[in-house]
Amino acid sequence: MKKRSILKFAAVLAFALAAMPGCKKQRWLRTYNNGEFEDSINVTGWEVNEDVVKINRYYYPWQGEDSISYSFYLPSYDTTIFPPYSYLVVNDRLAGVDPFDVHIDSMPYKREVLTLMRYDSNFKLLPNLTMMAVRIDTTNDIKELDSIPRKIRLYVNITSDLLSNVDIIPEVFSNIVRFRNIRVLEMALTEKHIKGDLSWTRWLCRMRGLRRVTIWVPDGTTEWGKARIESRLRCLPKLRAVELPGYFILVTG
Repeated sequence: MKKRSILKFAAVLAFALAAMPGCKKQRWLRTYNNGEFEDSINVTGWEVNEDVVKINRYYYPWQGEDSISYSFYLPSYDTTIFPPYSYLVVNDRLAGVDPFDVHIDSMPYKREVLTLMRYDSNFKLLPNLTMMAVRIDTTNDIKELDSIPRKIRLYVNITSDLLSNVDIIPEVFSNIVRFRNIRVLEMALTEKHIKGDLSWTRWLCRMRGLRRVTIWVPDGTTEWGKARIESRLRCLPKLRAVELPGYFILVTG
């Protein structure tokens, strides 16, 4: 076979392989903390504003970048009077704010804010807000989600009292599955949630827009117990990351 024919055949073969299912070229996101390399994240198949990058206490809606350099200091604004993590700066632009420390109504650069560390009723002053955290302590807090436009993606943290006998998880899940804009979910389980039939996961599987899930499990939870939970989460088609950290409760008296 002539050299030209060999080269032509190789080019055709490469094109055919690239077009085959499962042969999509991988794409990676590099993250830097104050200029220092931190991690590489596989972002193949990610969607702008739908997928999120966890940056310390913030969830940053991915904007299609191949690299992110972040810090918590805003050079063009005096942030020395604010506690750490009051601001999130990505690629030298303000991207996130903690409204507990920063008053949204009086802050500059409102148009640049993409994510809030926690809920604030002044979120409507941020025209380009894409993501916001919402904390659910009781089932009454679910009403807060109704006040948020569906175009804003949500990070929901279920923080029920683990020492009480009140189990809000089933009722919370059955009421939040209708919110298709939830992208991140954090919650804490007790031993009864793990040792049972995991019936609560049938509601979780309906939240098909989830990208990240963090489930706090009691210290001492076996690897088999964690694997059971992870296997149930395979029902979520766009899930990118699962975390199952342990926690310890000190009971006195």
